[in-house]
Amino acid sequence: SSIILYGIKNCGSVKKTRGWLDRHLIKYTFHDFRVDGIKKSTINEFLKNIDIKILINKRGTSWRKLSNREKKTSTKSEIIDLTMVAAAEDGAK
Repeated sequence: SSIILYGIKNCGSVKKTRGWLDRHLIKYTFHDFRVDGIKKSTINEFLKNIDIKILINKRGTSWRKLSNREKKTSTKSEIIDLTMVAAAEDGAK
């Protein structure tokens, strides 16, 4: 199966991951969700299979830009909506 790496190109963790994959000659497709967008169904799949504490990077710039209300988002539906808005806003820049 092929690897699809989802993220944003200037994220430190994504840069490290891409470097590791490249050094080990592992083929992958990079999906920059700020540039390419992301489907609700994809986010929903992530939420089904990845612990939210791992999935959401609370150390990054995007997290720090959120309001306190947005940071308290807890339902999967709210997280999907917040992610879709963030990706759309970032993609418009």
